[in-house]
Amino acid sequence: MNFRKIFLINLLIINTLIVGKAQNPTADSLFSLQNFLQLVADNHPSVKQANLLNRAAEAELLAAKGGFDPKVYGDFEQKFFNKKTYFNIGEGGIKVPTWYGVEVKSSYSYVGGNFVNPSEVIPSAGQGLVGVSVPLLQGFMIDERRGNLFKARQSQLLNASERAVLLNDLAFSATQIYWKWAFYVENRRIFQEALRLAEVRFAATKTAFEQGDRMAMDTLESFILVQDRQLQANEANLDGQEARLKLANFLWNNQTKPAAFSDKLVPDFSKNGIYTEGSSNRVNLLESIAETHPVLKIYGAKLAQLNIDKQLKREKLKPKLNANYNVLSNGLAFNPLFTDNYKWGISFSTSTLFRAERGELALTKIKIENTDLLRQQKELELKNKLQLAFNDLDNALIQLRLYTKTVENYRQLLTLENNRFQLGESSLFLLNSREIKLIEAQVKLAKLQTELQIARASIDWAAGRLGF
Repeated sequence: MNFRKIFLINLLIINTLIVGKAQNPTADSLFSLQNFLQLVADNHPSVKQANLLNRAAEAELLAAKGGFDPKVYGDFEQKFFNKKTYFNIGEGGIKVPTWYGVEVKSSYSYVGGNFVNPSEVIPSAGQGLVGVSVPLLQGFMIDERRGNLFKARQSQLLNASERAVLLNDLAFSATQIYWKWAFYVENRRIFQEALRLAEVRFAATKTAFEQGDRMAMDTLESFILVQDRQLQANEANLDGQEARLKLANFLWNNQTKPAAFSDKLVPDFSKNGIYTEGSSNRVNLLESIAETHPVLKIYGAKLAQLNIDKQLKREKLKPKLNANYNVLSNGLAFNPLFTDNYKWGISFSTSTLFRAERGELALTKIKIENTDLLRQQKELELKNKLQLAFNDLDNALIQLRLYTKTVENYRQLLTLENNRFQLGESSLFLLNSREIKLIEAQVKLAKLQTELQIARASIDWAAGRLGF
């Protein structure tokens, strides 16, 4: 092989490096980030666990609403002794709790027998009753039933916010894994291509040596380069397999079983353009984080529940004063004016010092103050985390712009060194050194492109906007 053929082979190698990539994979083999996240959203167990939070909140709300369910009851008691029926006493009815603590009652009673307490004597046809029981002090503004319902409604917001936090973290973890996998796949491609080119150069150098056009040292140096790149390609392949397995941890089928992940799938590494974030949008994100971030919404829901507890504790500082009024009937025939036959009563009770109630109220206030302090601290941490994410993005953009130019400069140096080599003014050692620098620069550029993608996602994650 003459010197011109060697020149053409080296020129082909250099041109391939300057282009920087092998043939692109077909569109069918691309596995984009959107496709990956959709699969995670559809089948990942953590997503299904997060969805259970909504169902749990609905169940809690249903249980709280149950406190206002009407209650049907019935009792019957008979005493028969020494061949005598002492009494038959029965009552059945329905009680309906209402929103403001008023309880409506309707019942029918029957009493019979030879030895009945005179105060319990009723008409032989039985007696109907329609009445109400009203709390006049404690329990009028709020009671346990209403308090539980209020807290259950806040639990819906709390659980929805907890779900958003879980999905936000899961989406960010999945995005990080995807781009790390994309980097290692690109890294493996770069070293595999570098190995192929080293093997081509070694074959050409060996042929030239056999024809007396190159020295034995050049052949040895080319062979050492092949060995070195074989090692690098193997390491890159191992890293790629490890990244692929980590990515596979996120892939499940609709039966909640690990899904198969084809080796033919490759990441879409083309979306690495320059990204800009408007300063006004940054200000809006920082200012609105207190209202929009799901972590802070959790604290807001907890504070709302504690404030409901505080209302309940304050309500218990009031005396209990309950009044009831019941209209009675002969059988089931009620007087339409509800004024002739009736029974009413009033009950009163109160603590003397309210020490238990005051202590419980004080503890609730302490919990509120502590939760509010935690919320303020978390708000500051989240704002700083978001600002740090902006800083990381700015730094990634600067580094990517700078190193894109650096890679172009390495390519120019390789081209110039190749020209000097063809003129006999350089050596194979220097040419290989330039080539190695370009390959290292391509790997570093791919890493910076990956870091930029992760920095983009970290902004939405820090703002609590990721999810499915």
